[in-house]
Amino acid sequence: MAAFACFNKTPGNFAVAVSGGSDSMALLLLAADFREKTGVRIAAVSVDHGLRAEAKDELRFVARACETLAVEHHVLHWRRRRDEETSPQVGQDEARHARHALLAEWAARFDHRHIALGHTRDDRLETFLMRARQGSGWHGLAGLLPESVSPVWPEGRGLVLFRPLLAFGREELRDELRARNVGWIEDPSNALLRFERVRMRRLLKRMDAKTIDKTVRVMNRLLAMRAAVAEEASTLIRRLRHDADGADIPLEARDLVGDEAWLRFVEAMVMGAGAAPHPPRRDALDRLLARIAASDPLLERGVTLGGAKIRIRKKAFLSFSQAPPRRGQMPPKASDFGRAGALLHAPDLTSLTV
Repeated sequence: MAAFACFNKTPGNFAVAVSGGSDSMALLLLAADFREKTGVRIAAVSVDHGLRAEAKDELRFVARACETLAVEHHVLHWRRRRDEETSPQVGQDEARHARHALLAEWAARFDHRHIALGHTRDDRLETFLMRARQGSGWHGLAGLLPESVSPVWPEGRGLVLFRPLLAFGREELRDELRARNVGWIEDPSNALLRFERVRMRRLLKRMDAKTIDKTVRVMNRLLAMRAAVAEEASTLIRRLRHDADGADIPLEARDLVGDEAWLRFVEAMVMGAGAAPHPPRRDALDRLLARIAASDPLLERGVTLGGAKIRIRKKAFLSFSQAPPRRGQMPPKASDFGRAGALLHAPDLTSLTV
């Protein structure tokens, strides 16, 4: 129950994303325990991607479990466009984006501001291995956050995703389910080696307990660093000036924070101004930071990155605005600097130490 302390600051209700797998079933069961202890209201939500015939039976399984626990259950359906339906294979990234878009739309409709996800310590370790193989820096190696903003924007504005079970291993949670005679569904995609996460899961099974414990300790330290950097960078958000054209900050504010906090601030501002779904490439971001540091004359006219236009105004202000669309492109989503503030929110790390 200590892992659910993050919900003590919620306005009295939260939702639980449930697929029927062991992680999400444990999350549902423990959330129901937390409800009995605290009186909060909870709801469960499942997504049918429409990709497997077995999905309907799996959703009925989740519905029966929710009925037993007296938890309200909602099912969301992904409707692909006609041109997408002919695609022979759907990637995990595509399905993940669709899932989060549906969750954000549902949460806004039913006024849910908090959704719990069933990620575990195993998911943290798998993510670490994937990012290490990809050459990620320390910021990425910190792995999954105990709380984060929705990855879809602006649909996910105001929605916070909680991961209360990051301190627990998958087998620990399965033992809890077995002790309570609660079953779960095995997703057949977890055996498909074409997915990198499945390969990392197999690699993780070959790691000894000492190595796993050491890796978790390293990740916890990295997450503490990431939280501290986010908190430092967020102090610059309060120094922003907004107008109809965008937002700017005095260049002298650069000296108020360290290098990493400055990098994360600029990254978040680029994402807020350009409304891009992902951060800019690190090499491109480094070039931009070097130009800012050198007061590159090119910045007086402005440069573009990630759909944002960045320029130096009056030799004293760093300005962020939306870049005009290229010829033939669809009009971009509007700039939203509230997103920059949300991205720099420092997460509460107490659920990692239970």
